[in-house]
Amino acid sequence: MKRILTLAAAVLALDQAAKFAALRAFGDGSAVRVVPDFFDLRLVLNDGAAWGMLAGRQWLLVAVSAAMLAVLWWNRRDLAATRLSRIAAGLLAGGIAGNLVDRALRGRVVDFLDFHWKDVYRYPTFNVADAAICAGVALLLLNALPCFRKKR
Repeated sequence: MKRILTLAAAVLALDQAAKFAALRAFGDGSAVRVVPDFFDLRLVLNDGAAWGMLAGRQWLLVAVSAAMLAVLWWNRRDLAATRLSRIAAGLLAGGIAGNLVDRALRGRVVDFLDFHWKDVYRYPTFNVADAAICAGVALLLLNALPCFRKKR
């Protein structure tokens, strides 16, 4: 359990530090082209969930985030069963907490990682917390496969 909490705290700290830096660097509306036609750093303040869903419903998004953290806590023994599930739980908890802090303090989530293909396709701008949540879900799915279910 200690390792899960340590990873969650590290993800939360990294996420909040990156968001603070993004707010300071790009708060004036500027952006940095890192890889032309593919990856930029630019500030987007998102008052919705993924892809802007549920925009303006902060109370619902805060409630869902708190509920997800409660579910993780409730299932902490099962999540501590394998190394993969411990890593997944830490990534999920840290990522959920990172976006929850934003919603509670700012009323919206700070996003700044902008992947796109020229002007043809733009993936929704995201942040470290979002990446941790996606990685955590992927690891939980892997952990559900029989070949990964050895207890450690």
